Amino acid sequence: MKFVIGAVLVIAINLFTILPLISKTDEEDIGENITRLKKYQWFQDLLSDEANKQLIVHDNDVRRTIGKFKSNKFDNKFFCNKYRNKLQSILNQKSNRLT
Repeated sequence: MKFVIGAVLVIAINLFTILPLISKTDEEDIGENITRLKKYQWFQDLLSDEANKQLIVHDNDVRRTIGKFKSNKFDNKFFCNKYRNKLQSILNQKSNRLT
């Protein structure tokens, strides 16, 4: 019995230690990232397509993906291409489901 209580205590302590480290995206992160992405032509091209624009504005999965991007890495060409591919991929997935 003492072993079970000890194990539960260790698990609870681990959860309270780890959970704050898991990042959550919120509307503020999403809005900031969209504002910063608008300076890139590839993102403007995505927004110019009405279907993509609707997904970027209204789809939770697409918005959560944008919110997870690290904005301090946008100017790094490698990460910019990685984020571009990631966003195009999820937009393609979502638009294929709609058709």
